[in-house]
Amino acid sequence: MMPEPSRQRGWILGVTAGLGIGLSAMVTLFVHRWEVTQQQNRFQQQIENLAIALQRSLNRYTSVLTFLSDHYAVNQGAVARLEFERFVARSLAAYPGIQALEWAPLIEQGDRLAYEQAIQAEIDDNFQITELGTGDRLARAGERAYYLPVTYVAPWLGNEAAFGFDLNSSPARAAAIEPAWHSGNIQATGRIRLVQEQRDQYGFLVVLPLYQTPIVPTSATARRSEFTGILLGVFRVADVVEEALQDLSFEINFDLYDQNAALEEQFLGRYSAADGMVRAVPDDRAAHQLRALCARPNDCTRTLEIGQRQWLVTFSPATTYPFSFPYATWTTLLTGLLLTGSLMLFLRNLQNELDRTKTLNDLKLRVFSMASHELRTPLSTIVLSAESLQTNFDQLSETQKQTNLQRIHLTAQQMTQQISDLLTLTRAEVGGLEFSPELLEAVAFCRQVIEAIQISASQPIQLSCRQPSVKAFWDKKLMRSLLTNLLSNAAKYSPETSAIEVYLDSDGHQATLQVSDRGMGIPAADQPDIQQAFKRGSNVGDVGGTGLGLAIVDVCVQQHRGTWHIHSKEGQGTTVMVTLPLE
Repeated sequence: MMPEPSRQRGWILGVTAGLGIGLSAMVTLFVHRWEVTQQQNRFQQQIENLAIALQRSLNRYTSVLTFLSDHYAVNQGAVARLEFERFVARSLAAYPGIQALEWAPLIEQGDRLAYEQAIQAEIDDNFQITELGTGDRLARAGERAYYLPVTYVAPWLGNEAAFGFDLNSSPARAAAIEPAWHSGNIQATGRIRLVQEQRDQYGFLVVLPLYQTPIVPTSATARRSEFTGILLGVFRVADVVEEALQDLSFEINFDLYDQNAALEEQFLGRYSAADGMVRAVPDDRAAHQLRALCARPNDCTRTLEIGQRQWLVTFSPATTYPFSFPYATWTTLLTGLLLTGSLMLFLRNLQNELDRTKTLNDLKLRVFSMASHELRTPLSTIVLSAESLQTNFDQLSETQKQTNLQRIHLTAQQMTQQISDLLTLTRAEVGGLEFSPELLEAVAFCRQVIEAIQISASQPIQLSCRQPSVKAFWDKKLMRSLLTNLLSNAAKYSPETSAIEVYLDSDGHQATLQVSDRGMGIPAADQPDIQQAFKRGSNVGDVGGTGLGLAIVDVCVQQHRGTWHIHSKEGQGTTVMVTLPLE
């Protein structure tokens, strides 16, 4: 028995309405999840940009001490007070986060009186070596085996209290000086209260040891006996952070912690996005928003490196952070009723477009972040090397001039390669990479690339091939990027004395290019996706790199319609084998 027409129409309308409501709910849930993912990705990219800016700033300030030590090396440690002030004036103007740059010589107990009398005759009749006494007041330093009094300090204004202060009298400062002295490495202190501080905020020092010779002695015994004093960078945490972020305006707060300090002394300061200032007072975090923006607590943290110490940065959204998610409304439900028939097709097309847009957007953000981080450091090296040449040209020996010029040249070459890799990867991603093969003599070409890499590589690179001549139609630019990245990776992750072997073979139809090293290798768990852009092995530690090398290799091989694979064992080395057609 058939239902009545009116009842049948009602049943159809009910089913259609139910489908529309259900579909609208699905649309709402999908859009909600997509918005949450986009919000999380946006927050992650923003905190990544903040962390890169902070690390870049710390690296720049550390480099200032390195170039100041070069000035001391040129003058065999004999630098006058006014000359010191003139030399550091440019750095102080360029880096507003520097509170002071100081020199403190090693003064033995037996030489204390003569040292104090010399400074009294030069500057101040009342000068004496001081330390913090009762009530944190400066007092005459007690007797000890040796002193490290601040003798040169620039700028003078605001740092007068540091003049004559024995850095060795402070346990926090001595804890950084001692390992720096015995290792020859730059060392940072934990948080300290600067003797010249007028506000309630923390400072820290970066220590660079000086020795009788321009080069750091190789043995621990020589470093102990030839130690002459230290160069010191004095920084306020607030100054360094605020200067680093002055061009960024994210509504994100964060706390800084020194992971190498005792638990009660780890807190360094809290940055507030509301006024762009750092204060030495912790505050409550927006835990409910963190759970929405970070799937795991560690997703909202980053680690910074400064003078053999690690700083932990924990990020949280400010109260003004644009934090909004969609929710179902009657409008959504009505739209679902009207668009039930066509919405599924639309959603499928939308999802495909969103995936493509997200992929390209993520690549763009990663490229910009990496470029800003990786290119700033070599640019700083070039600028500071050029400034050193300009300032000390007449005092530098020819060897020292050539060293500075070679440093500029090699750094510029590295930047050129990094920019070339970025452009190659970006053009390949959008389908705009040119492919222009030409007839190459493969053996001679490989030899040219190896000679260029050998200049900066400490390992010997050995080329062997069965045929004296191999002709191939290859894109010269892409093949240079392919071989350069393979050799650079092999040199970067291998011991300095371990040879790198390059083998070239041909069967008349295709050529096989093999690069082998005996370095740290790639963990098995990392190998399946190691060719993806920005992917690096989990065992690289503090070895610098961009994670683009093997991604460039993959692009070059695909353009030549070839194949490649990796054989690697952690701790034993890596072999990359590339097979390319000759025509």
